[in-house]
Amino acid sequence: MPAAPVQFDVAVIGRGLIGAAAARHLVEAGHRVALVGSGELADYAASNGPFSSHYDQGRITCIGSPNSIWSELAARSIDRYGDIAARSGISFHEPRGMAHVSSHTQAALDNAAARGGNARRVERDWLRATPGIAIRPDHPGHVFYEGPPAGVINPRRLVAAQTALALAGGATLVDSPASAISRHTNGFHVACGSTINADKILLATGAYGAELVGVKLVVQRRLRTIVLAELGPGRKIPAFVDDSPEHPELDEIYWVPPVPFPDGRTMLKIGGNSLPMIIAESDADILAWFRAGGSEREVAPFQQTIRPLLPDAKTTSWAHKPCVVTYTDAELPYLGFVDAGVAVALGASGSGAKSSDEIGRLAATLVSDPGWNDPVLELGSFAPQMAL
Repeated sequence: MPAAPVQFDVAVIGRGLIGAAAARHLVEAGHRVALVGSGELADYAASNGPFSSHYDQGRITCIGSPNSIWSELAARSIDRYGDIAARSGISFHEPRGMAHVSSHTQAALDNAAARGGNARRVERDWLRATPGIAIRPDHPGHVFYEGPPAGVINPRRLVAAQTALALAGGATLVDSPASAISRHTNGFHVACGSTINADKILLATGAYGAELVGVKLVVQRRLRTIVLAELGPGRKIPAFVDDSPEHPELDEIYWVPPVPFPDGRTMLKIGGNSLPMIIAESDADILAWFRAGGSEREVAPFQQTIRPLLPDAKTTSWAHKPCVVTYTDAELPYLGFVDAGVAVALGASGSGAKSSDEIGRLAATLVSDPGWNDPVLELGSFAPQMAL
């Protein structure tokens, strides 16, 4: 007679930044955990998904933010980077600094200072003379610079580090996407190639929301094109964010410091909100976007904006790739139950990579006993909104 399947305490659905972090925190708290999801797809053009935005070499990390909740999440996560890297043997963080041009400078500085961030106002002349970033004279924003530990993380390597620690703690990895979730007398069946059983479900499913359990969340899935610039030798460039770029087709622009990519080139990664924003109305829209490789139309505005910002840099090649970013109305992640025994941790609104360890930890407490117990952050701030 075949042995009965293992009954997991929690099945974490989604192997991205938040899911891998949640799985680690759950196993280290003594839970039996299944981490369910496929790895990165080898060929977007020939794949059926699901797709994720963490298929990348660089994301900005910093503490300063106009939103105190994001500063809190980031500070807690950054404080644990060293431990995660040391115990997993996988490095993922480079403290390269960050420059930010914004009309919300004072709030970001205050929030950074309250949580140990190394941020200060700087003059535009300093920014031009030191890292070589030229801000136009009529830009309405103020400039601040956040030194280390602000900089860049490699999201692929952070996922790998979290996953390695989860497995070392006893988690079971199911290298297949979940295709269906159904209830049974002792919890849930999860169809994922084979079938596993779990008492509770944590959906860290990014742009795919909670539709596996028949719940539609209020989210906006923005389809983006990431532009990559291969730069010749030059100054050491920090991370950068500009809330009000001059180009009429851009609402925001950022870049990640030049980092090595799998094809051997060292690339400056450029992104932000293109106008008009392209919104995925269905999973089929996400599939089509990734198969197409993003949009050629979105490339030129980023190129035109970067050149005057980095007047000394010499670009030797360009590339671009697709991305999807899931936003909530409050631009805070959803953390909460959407049905009995089913919680979500998703919708990080373009700010979650740096803070994913803390978002995952909070999600892990949510599905554990005694539940949410944070002394600073209120669960209501992250309440999922269900569509009518």
